[in-house]
Amino acid sequence: MYDYIAIERTYGSGGHKIAEQLAKRLNYRLYDRGVVVETCKRLGLDYDVVSTMDEKNPVKTFFNAPGENITMEEKIYNTEVKIIQEAIAEPGCIFVGRCASELLKDKKCLKVFITASEEYRKERAKNVEKIEGSKVDEVMRKFDKKREKFFTTHSGAKWGSIEYFDLIIDSEAVSEEECVALLEAVAKA
Repeated sequence: MYDYIAIERTYGSGGHKIAEQLAKRLNYRLYDRGVVVETCKRLGLDYDVVSTMDEKNPVKTFFNAPGENITMEEKIYNTEVKIIQEAIAEPGCIFVGRCASELLKDKKCLKVFITASEEYRKERAKNVEKIEGSKVDEVMRKFDKKREKFFTTHSGAKWGSIEYFDLIIDSEAVSEEECVALLEAVAKA
């Protein structure tokens, strides 16, 4: 049985919902948006500030504020890494995003990538995420680009590559319930 599951996902593919149901089935702790909430608490920042910088690569500046050696994005990333490292002290965790698969590469971790066709993801973004139709393309592109760049920067691997991930699932071809059942079976193998 895998101690940890790390899920990367394209926007609108349903990765969070699948992870949520899988966590319930396996009785694992789920770390996704809760990592952002905990980061806010630890850094004393507003959720909106942290969520806009979450999974974002730091912009290197030539000048830092006095006494500051790292950017806010780096502070957020370092705090999230610490939260993940604390969480793995006890096996039984599912992590969504934040390049957790790279942090857990030396552990018994199932690395999963969830995606679907662009059309399916657009429809899901409109119906489930409640994104306005005229903004769907922009939102998907923004999130996917941000996630891909963040993942590639921190792992050195290609986002969604079969060389890196143990399992790649098309959530359009396989229902949400079937995705959960498949991941449960693999996690218990």
